[in-house]
Amino acid sequence: MSDEKDNENGEKKGRELRRRRSEETHQAMTYQLEYVVEEQGMDLMFLADASGILITYAGDESVAELFAAHAPAIAAGLELDDELFVAIPGLEPENILCESISLDDIPMYLGAVMDPHPDHARAFERARTGIQRIYYTTSELAGKKDD
Repeated sequence: MSDEKDNENGEKKGRELRRRRSEETHQAMTYQLEYVVEEQGMDLMFLADASGILITYAGDESVAELFAAHAPAIAAGLELDDELFVAIPGLEPENILCESISLDDIPMYLGAVMDPHPDHARAFERARTGIQRIYYTTSELAGKKDD
């Protein structure tokens, strides 16, 4: 019961996306977010650092940069800036999810613009665990602390 569409090779998009792999951390994280966004029909997912700098995203890049810049405030539950609602017409606060995550004690923000639906909440959690798994299995920095 999926709305996967066939690609030019007659394969389902979801299957095609799941086959995309990369040993490069940034690219693998991008593939993870793209898969979740396309599979769930979300508008946007992004990963930002603690200062609101966009790390990777799936969706519109300029909108992702805007949401990443506001990620610390969104995750803290502060009042949302009007420019967020201008960026995506019809956007409501309940369509925005942003949570802090930690990668080797490095604070980051994972965010999404999506319908408030249980499937999307589960997909967000899958994206979170996927990003963490990718970091710990592909990053040369994972698990290394300054001596």
